[in-house]
Amino acid sequence: MAIPFQLLKTVAEKDDKSCVLLLLLVFSLSIDSSARQNHSNVINLGSSLSPSANHTSCLSPSGLFAFGFYQQGDGFLIGIWLIHQTEKTIIWTANRDDPPVSSNASLDLTRDGKLLLKIEKGIEKLIPQMLDPAPLVSAAMLDSGNFVLYGNDFSVIWESFDFPTDTILGGQNLSSGYKLVSSVSTSDQSSGRFFLQMQKDGNLVGYPVNSSAESDDAYRSSDTPNSGFNVQLILSHIGILFLSGGDLREHILANSSYPSKNRTAIHRATLDADGIFRLYLHRFESSNGSDVLLEWSALSNLCEVKGICGFNSYCSGMGNKDVCKCYPGFHFINASKLFLGCYKNSSDDDCRRSKHPSMLYSIVPLENLWWSDYPYSVVQMEKEDCCKSCLEDCKCGAVLYTGDECTKFKLPLRYGRVSDNFSYTAFFKVIRDDLRIPLPDHNPPLAPTVLTESKRSLILILSVSLGSISCFCFIFAICSFFRYRRQLFRYRRLLGNANLGLTEELTLDHFLIASLRKQQMTSRKS
Repeated sequence: MAIPFQLLKTVAEKDDKSCVLLLLLVFSLSIDSSARQNHSNVINLGSSLSPSANHTSCLSPSGLFAFGFYQQGDGFLIGIWLIHQTEKTIIWTANRDDPPVSSNASLDLTRDGKLLLKIEKGIEKLIPQMLDPAPLVSAAMLDSGNFVLYGNDFSVIWESFDFPTDTILGGQNLSSGYKLVSSVSTSDQSSGRFFLQMQKDGNLVGYPVNSSAESDDAYRSSDTPNSGFNVQLILSHIGILFLSGGDLREHILANSSYPSKNRTAIHRATLDADGIFRLYLHRFESSNGSDVLLEWSALSNLCEVKGICGFNSYCSGMGNKDVCKCYPGFHFINASKLFLGCYKNSSDDDCRRSKHPSMLYSIVPLENLWWSDYPYSVVQMEKEDCCKSCLEDCKCGAVLYTGDECTKFKLPLRYGRVSDNFSYTAFFKVIRDDLRIPLPDHNPPLAPTVLTESKRSLILILSVSLGSISCFCFIFAICSFFRYRRQLFRYRRLLGNANLGLTEELTLDHFLIASLRKQQMTSRKS
């Protein structure tokens, strides 16, 4: 609603009270305009979205955000994305670990106030899944990137900003006790391998997903422990990423360098698939479309992310490139998924059975290597004695040696990393080459086989024994067969004998005589 210039001029010529009234009038009109703008793309009762229909998503008033179905693989998921000219950036996904649905699915805001995902074969699921869902009146995709559900009197009863997945936007908070979980990749929005926790002690910490989330598992921290309760991670509209609340006034993590007055910019902070927390800027001021800038990165070296390489492997990359390698004597579980780690190509049983275990292994060194694990033995000794001690100890898989300290570890090993800053030398106990059977180059088995001389002898004895038993069973079966054939032949001859009746009579007379003798003996006793 526009205010005529003459009215503004007339009021301005009045006293100060009139000026104040004018300002209040303008402010109220701007609020009303903003409210109507935020509700311009309201989803009403009876509305429906479907991948197979023309109405697949709902845009925000500015057209920069969308809520609805987006494609993942051969199916579709429900989420919110930031729209670019040539691509989309997913910022939130509903039920992200559910399998994608087919193109026949639909998302309906029913007449009884439920937002239902209807899948094939009559399967329905509430979006979102609230403990005590209240009837909905409408839903809306706002220009802030927030998808909200309205109850009676347009009160907000649920919003996506309260349940982030891997991203927060300008104006969004990550509350105490909540976390961001990375995606598998940019094309797969299901839960990935890392999470960023806003801990209740006020510390913002990154961990691998498959860990106990202890201090030894942490790879990135805001260094703000014991800051009190209710500390939040906040991303402002102008791109300031900071912690606030509790005993913290304002602990700034990152600050955008982009001019704050420009409203065609959108900031987002994302825990990327590689485990690094980054601040991005999306600019929409160019007539040629939009571009994305990296404003800040929590880590500069990908190898600092614990868990970027799997068990029994180490990271040797630099910058944003990770190069996972297996320790000596190990092989990748899956050559196309190096983060799954490596397996050992020998068994500890060989060591336990041998009277001289040190004869089975050799020592392979690696310089400037370190890993995060608890040793079971820390002893002061010379390097040669350290290696010898590991060779003779069946529990020892590897040692870290520095100065005159020998630190022994059991397998598996985790969080390995090579760096020039490390003064450690690692020694690995590896099965000797002359006792190892080569493994195939493709699809190595998960349970590798290593044979020693004692095992070969045992297998030879078992093979001979099993062969002898098989031969004996075969001979016994042949003899039994011919014996049966001979008895069958004799029986047939007996049946064909003309004196068979006489035989039956003799047999009967013998039975009668035996019965009479038994009766006589009974009568004498009585």
